Amino acid sequence: LLAADISISTRLVTKVLRGKQLTRRERLQLTRTTADIIRIVPMLFFVVVPFMEFLLPVALKLFPNLLPSTYEHKEERDAALRRRLLAKMEMAAFLQDSVLEMSKDIKRTGYSSEDSENELVDFITRVRSGEKVSNGDIVRLAPLFNDELTLDNLRRSHLEQLCEFVGISNLGTDGFLRYKLRAHLRKLREDDYDIRREGVDSLTDSEMRAACNARGMRAPHGSGSREFMSKQLEEWIELSLGHSLPSSLLLLSRAL
Repeated sequence: LLAADISISTRLVTKVLRGKQLTRRERLQLTRTTADIIRIVPMLFFVVVPFMEFLLPVALKLFPNLLPSTYEHKEERDAALRRRLLAKMEMAAFLQDSVLEMSKDIKRTGYSSEDSENELVDFITRVRSGEKVSNGDIVRLAPLFNDELTLDNLRRSHLEQLCEFVGISNLGTDGFLRYKLRAHLRKLREDDYDIRREGVDSLTDSEMRAACNARGMRAPHGSGSREFMSKQLEEWIELSLGHSLPSSLLLLSRAL
């Protein structure tokens, strides 16, 4: 599989050198294959050096993304999904508590303090009752959050949960985790433009599922799953590009 990916990526590089533009699918293919090739370099160390293969399980435990993507097993994907679900539940609890705390000490942002507090309390009540949060709710309440929920103000535990939530490694210092999350958010914003340009319907089911996972959104299987994921992505892109909502707040809102 890796050899086939390299062959395809070689043709894509040739296409770029000829001045042609890559589609979203082609760009992701090239990026993934390049990352896989880079991952092979440290893997060769375990193959060449005698007895180093015994330390490979330890290395994979510390760096779960060390193996190329073509070697990922179903069990690993299922474990990642379970971790992501747990992180989403923890992030949801954190956000709900944060909103309740903010309602007690709300700042003036164009609403009266009483109206703002009542609206936040009503919002969190509906969330806890299982009611779906609409784009209109998020846009209307976004100014009330100010800088309370930016990455710079999140504690270590919440940074780790957010990393798990979007499927990236949570190893490193607080500053490094914030850097990785910001890089992830920048990639998502660029991807939003690509998806809007090519259309959500141009994505295959697997591509749509990967896009939802990267944004911390549900990616179900079975009947009606494509329509569900398509609607989620359209709502995300509307908030991201249509209303210019901060990416960090948009990502956190997916946990509600």
